[in-house]
Amino acid sequence: MMSVRILALAWLLAALAGCGDAARTLAEQAKLQALRSEAAQLHDAGQSRQAIAKFEEVVNSPVATDAEKAHALRFISLGYYELNEFPRSGEYAAKAAAYYPPGSYDYLVNMADADLMQGRVLEAAAKLEQAHALAPRGLAVNNVLGLLYLGDNGEQYSDHGKALAYNRAAFEIEPGRITEIALVRNYLVLEDYEQAHAHLLDLSQRYADDAYISNLLGQAESGLKRHRE
Repeated sequence: MMSVRILALAWLLAALAGCGDAARTLAEQAKLQALRSEAAQLHDAGQSRQAIAKFEEVVNSPVATDAEKAHALRFISLGYYELNEFPRSGEYAAKAAAYYPPGSYDYLVNMADADLMQGRVLEAAAKLEQAHALAPRGLAVNNVLGLLYLGDNGEQYSDHGKALAYNRAAFEIEPGRITEIALVRNYLVLEDYEQAHAHLLDLSQRYADDAYISNLLGQAESGLKRHRE
């Protein structure tokens, strides 16, 4: 009888321990999702250093999946790009690519970024065109192709009309500060100041303290003034 009681107690303790582990896992998952959301908001607001620190926490989380780690690594790469720290951006893009099967959309986009940060523009363009064929509505590939043809990796690669198609698509897929700024820059270089100005008025209301947006707004207003004279 005593052995039956001991066995029952052991089962009860094991069940309680399992419940405790499950509760801890759920709490860690909730913390991770909150962390990912905060990191994404910081990134979209242009606070790249703070966003990178949060995404690093995601990568180091014991409950993060490989997909979540790869996603975080890509955004760390994008953060360093925003900070003009190109070698580090390329390093993290390659780390993100390692989580995906070679030849897949995500592998190609991340390896293209790594190539771009090393000055291998033609190799990157080829990978990006492959990725675009696999996923024409992919945010990342439209965003990177838009910037490439805008001339960010050298004026010799610029094609502003072609860039506009990609930058419009990226903004349609995910409207936000980064995609909208790329679209505005495209309108400015094409001297479509009315479109640029309309977007910048909206951006300046949402990001009132953003000096870069203020500078772009000044360019659009100067362009409008010249065209009306």
